[in-house]
Amino acid sequence: MVNLIPKPNSIKTEKGFFVFGGEKRIFTEIPLPLLTAPKGDDADFRILKDSSMEKEEYYLKVSENGVVIKASGSVGAYYALQSVRMLGRFDEGKNKIPFIEISDKPMYGWRGVSLDESRHFFGKEYVKKLIDELFRLKMNVFHWHLTDDAGWRIEIKKYPLLTEIGSKRAYTQIGGWGVAKKDNTPHGGYYTQEDIKEIVEYAAQRCVSIIPEIDVPAHFAAALAAYPHLACRNLKREVQGYFGGTIPESEGMRDWNRPICLGREENIKFITDVYDEVCELFPFEYFHIGGDECDVTEWKTCPECQRVMKEKGFKKERELQMMLTNRLCDYLKSKGKHMVGWNEILRTDGIDKSSVVQYWEPSRDRKLEKFVNSGGKIIMSKHQSFYIDHPYAIYPIKNTYGFSPQKYGVGSDNTENVLGVEGELWTEWIGTPEKLDFMYHPRMEAISEVGWTDADKRDYNDFVARYRQYKSIYKYLDITYAVDKIAMTKNPFLRAKISKLFRNGDPDYEFKLNNKYFDKGER
Repeated sequence: MVNLIPKPNSIKTEKGFFVFGGEKRIFTEIPLPLLTAPKGDDADFRILKDSSMEKEEYYLKVSENGVVIKASGSVGAYYALQSVRMLGRFDEGKNKIPFIEISDKPMYGWRGVSLDESRHFFGKEYVKKLIDELFRLKMNVFHWHLTDDAGWRIEIKKYPLLTEIGSKRAYTQIGGWGVAKKDNTPHGGYYTQEDIKEIVEYAAQRCVSIIPEIDVPAHFAAALAAYPHLACRNLKREVQGYFGGTIPESEGMRDWNRPICLGREENIKFITDVYDEVCELFPFEYFHIGGDECDVTEWKTCPECQRVMKEKGFKKERELQMMLTNRLCDYLKSKGKHMVGWNEILRTDGIDKSSVVQYWEPSRDRKLEKFVNSGGKIIMSKHQSFYIDHPYAIYPIKNTYGFSPQKYGVGSDNTENVLGVEGELWTEWIGTPEKLDFMYHPRMEAISEVGWTDADKRDYNDFVARYRQYKSIYKYLDITYAVDKIAMTKNPFLRAKISKLFRNGDPDYEFKLNNKYFDKGER
């Protein structure tokens, strides 16, 4: 069995090993700044440039003569080196690479995960560690959720109150969606623009592009805490510590979930001012505006919003969001970027067809199905397969690995309209790096293979067998992960208990149970 994740698309094996010693020299025709081994023409480790190959494609051959890699540039070469790293188990202190020949390239161009730092802030050292994991697994997109109701996490120089006020909250909801219990420990933190530049550069060196998400028109409460005049009603409110659902209203907070007012042109200017600064920090050609879960109630009674509706001939308040979405789509085009929004932006007809739509909702979205099957581009993050913030008891690893576009309404002739796949990690109930790791792994491994390996070459049982041989690496990389009894559980009673506690009482129960298995020596 070849111990590689993601599984290569073309692979041949032979008996034997090449031993890679520290004194071995490397010859490379491709500049690779992260490669620190000594160079030399007499090397038995050779990296050759082949301009006919695609950007992420690579060829790897290991024989008694050494290692030969071919790629068109640094990305393919680095991916080949990651295969060598995993095959030789270098992270575990080993150095024997099996004789092998691989020709490989990914199925999807978008292979990523997200991190929500509005609900909990983790800091740049963890983000760099996550980028390292993406790089190791040949994943190429980091979706960075930097703003929401619970905290604004990115410095905007023109509007300093966004971080002076919007990055701090006095309390945090704990106990699950159906529980009003809160921890009164203040929580805060944000990234300076210099921090962002450092992380973007770090990611670029590792073949990872970062897409920022700056949410409008909803999930905007942290911004309204800083600049309350941006709402339809100028109400002084602190940054929200509850995460949504029915709890805020049950606690008497009936006006917490308010969007920005779209009846005043200066508010649109505020958004583009913010986006101006963010676009300068992130060179990736995609930019996420959010656009989900917008409550239009306040727009119904706002004189300014109603005035604009009358001027535009709109019949429904939801058309105000469509107006904003299309304006931002045009604005981002002027910046050389593609706009990405969650699938709720399609609820109103008339959305710019060049928009990229990210499909997340657990229920079927027929408008999205029509969009993708008529040529629209989407990113697949469907709840049942890719919402990795949920317990494994709700969405076990098999759900992730079993993804196919057809399962979620994409016609067989339209799969080319799926840019790729992305796992979503929201952090309402995740407050530590250890639990983040636990939620990411082994789901990241499954997502990497779903995004890389051709569907007809994937097999769940084969993946599990390779993963079990592979997972000893976690110890050496200091990564907490879900043991098999958790990640692959079939126990219906345990699954039901974990699911119930996740929503009402103890969303950490599964993680604590995982730690008990570790304490007992079970892996």
